[in-house]
Amino acid sequence: MTDPTDPTVEAAMALLREHGPLHPHEWARLLVAAGHGYLADMEDLTEYIDHPRLGYLADGRSAALDSLLDGRVLTHRLTAVEISSGILDAHPDLTPLLPFDDHDLAAGGLHTIFRDLDDDVFDERGVDDPDWPKDAALLLEPDALAEFRPGDLVALALVDGVLRLTAAAVPLAGAPDLTGALTDLVPQEGPGPLDDIVWQLMADDPSLLTAPTLPLGDLITAAGYVCDGDAIAVEGFDFAAHSGKSHLAKVAAAHHLTDDETDAVMAFLALIGVIERTPDDERERAVDALVASAGDRFAGLARPNAARAAFGEAYATCGAGNETLRVAAAVLRDRGPRRIAPTAHWLAGKAAELDGRTAEAERHYERAVSVDPNWDEALEELARFASDRGDAVRAIGLLDRIPGGYRDPMYDLLQLFRPVDRPDLGRNDRCWCGSGRKYKVCHLGKAEHPLEQRAGWLYQKAASFAQGIAWRPLLLSLAQIRSAHDDDPMALYHALDDPLVADVVMFECGTFERFVAERGDLLPADELLLAQQWLLAERSVHEVEAVRPGEGLTLRDVRTGDRLQVTERTASRQLRAGDFFCARVVPAGSTTQIFGGIEPIAPGQRGRLIELLDSDSTDPEELVEFLSARFAPPRLVTTDGHPMVACTAVFEVADTAGIRRKLSRRFGAAEKDRWTWTEKGSVLGVLNLAPGTEPWVLEVEAMNEPRFESLVEAVGAADPGARLREQARTPAAELMAQAQEKGVRPVQPVDPEDPEIAAALAEHIRGYEQQWLDEAIPALGGHTPRECAADPTRRDELIRLLESFPQQERPGAMSAGRLREALGL
Repeated sequence: MTDPTDPTVEAAMALLREHGPLHPHEWARLLVAAGHGYLADMEDLTEYIDHPRLGYLADGRSAALDSLLDGRVLTHRLTAVEISSGILDAHPDLTPLLPFDDHDLAAGGLHTIFRDLDDDVFDERGVDDPDWPKDAALLLEPDALAEFRPGDLVALALVDGVLRLTAAAVPLAGAPDLTGALTDLVPQEGPGPLDDIVWQLMADDPSLLTAPTLPLGDLITAAGYVCDGDAIAVEGFDFAAHSGKSHLAKVAAAHHLTDDETDAVMAFLALIGVIERTPDDERERAVDALVASAGDRFAGLARPNAARAAFGEAYATCGAGNETLRVAAAVLRDRGPRRIAPTAHWLAGKAAELDGRTAEAERHYERAVSVDPNWDEALEELARFASDRGDAVRAIGLLDRIPGGYRDPMYDLLQLFRPVDRPDLGRNDRCWCGSGRKYKVCHLGKAEHPLEQRAGWLYQKAASFAQGIAWRPLLLSLAQIRSAHDDDPMALYHALDDPLVADVVMFECGTFERFVAERGDLLPADELLLAQQWLLAERSVHEVEAVRPGEGLTLRDVRTGDRLQVTERTASRQLRAGDFFCARVVPAGSTTQIFGGIEPIAPGQRGRLIELLDSDSTDPEELVEFLSARFAPPRLVTTDGHPMVACTAVFEVADTAGIRRKLSRRFGAAEKDRWTWTEKGSVLGVLNLAPGTEPWVLEVEAMNEPRFESLVEAVGAADPGARLREQARTPAAELMAQAQEKGVRPVQPVDPEDPEIAAALAEHIRGYEQQWLDEAIPALGGHTPRECAADPTRRDELIRLLESFPQQERPGAMSAGRLREALGL
């Protein structure tokens, strides 16, 4: 993958436009000949280049689509739904235009949307048919087609580099015969990519589709071929069967299924389809017919791996509803082979769990185990129920019946809560707890751990619930955000176990609330009460006021001002007084604890984070993105917050007298034809009129793009006839990398000990200090130092900020002592 803005990528695209479609090795050699690098590097570039206007032809060549499509005209016959909605079905007539994405100016305002991904857009435009269009479509303005009637032809053409929609001119040009060309390009044994093949037709015949003619779909049909979405095949090809085989192969590979297991899963998915798509009055008969025709195909579901695959494909891939799953499970139980009865009960239990019917789900799992005492999936589910009840002994026993059950994430945790027998007491002795009852009926085989110890177990119970299939899309979405700045191929995998991701899914996404509602009846009474308290605890920003290494922390909640004594063994060895972090601090019996990770917060982030936490409109994705920004590479910015980019330009100017006068009026007097743009003591840009050239040359420099654009506009205003000869924009990080490669080291251009320099620095710094006292400081939550000094609730933050300044006086640095004096501290 390459950056489309990379100058080498743009040079490569320019060569492709100049020479036409090229094979990668030909393209690479042209780049080398043009001086862009070594052959191996250019071959890599042409192999993996990414650009919105790049297309691949059927013969393996690459083409610049803006050049290939220049002058081509594609037509499409309108339907009533297209006219009323302002949406054009892209396949097959307009398929070649789809790579022009929304961000490409050449798209001319057309937006590509997809059925299933953009269903809300289709709903807004009044499209009632959930199967139209089958895949991609082009979104226009709502009334863009109002002047047309059903059956009218519209034309899309690349005009002056931009796609334009017009009525098709009449009379139409003669329809070209594509039979021979398609015979050579379309595979005989299966479907081929429609866009690649049509682009190939255009490359082979420069005159093809240069005037309005019949729609592409009509031309393909006339040639004896058929299209399905973005695929083309010979007439009579069974796309449905091909799609089924492809889906079957994907299912088998994804779940490591044998042939009979795969066949069983596909039979189950067929049953799901019949239940969901057949009208109520015909459903029973349709199900009977399917079961009769399936024969013994369902038998493969007897193995847990196949059962997991069937449930996952039905729920996650096919989107089967809970009621559909319940009915399908009942069909398998009542009419399927006897050996799949455990699977049927397990599926019924999963459907009940998804519907929040926890007690019913447990009954189904018990029935599955009663039929097959070693059915893994049901044993695992029952172990979770036992864990939720606080019965570690039963949960461990159930997991021990599963091969490899000791690897379950909760197994080691459960070991901590096993009861410890008292060998000094007989079964009929009075219990040690003082209840007066016999040991065997009171505490034999039972553990009584204080609530502060069981709080971690409670959190893990909820975390296990949040790993359920219903919440996985949320978990995956947040994990992708969390891992966005990590190049490790395993970054996403690790992010799925990230404490922040799991905690946000539980609390900000509502999973913990569902856990309490659906499984609260299973919890011990004190754990249920504690869980309900956790629902009231908010994520917040905390300041570490004191540390007891290995024991705990004293925290101040920055949002509420509350002070908390927290039991925290690991973090207390790493944090220090004055640190800030974001976390959820919750009660846990007689203690206060932290679950869900600790996110360090830089001073400049605190204000914005508090705004996010205070706002009801902050979504979980926004919160995770903000807290994950610390993993991003360092971002160099100028004092006004814009990315630091070294921008230079060279202009040829003629009116040197006029430009001197106008630039001096705008930027102040020049020094030897050099103007320095300064504001509030900061240099924002430089303009230099170089003598001794013909014509005269004006050089412009700035360190961010907005400033550079301002300078360019100023040059244009000073000399409308100025001609831009060259310009360059180089990110500061790239400049630093180049400098390191060349062994360049920073140099000190001036001696700060020089009396004249020192006096100038001192005067400048004192002026800046006075200005700083009344500036909004991000580290102070956007308040000014004077405001914080006058506010008792913020004075501590100000003092800590000043303590972070260098305390030793030195030239060119702000004086913490002078600032304290000015603020009355």
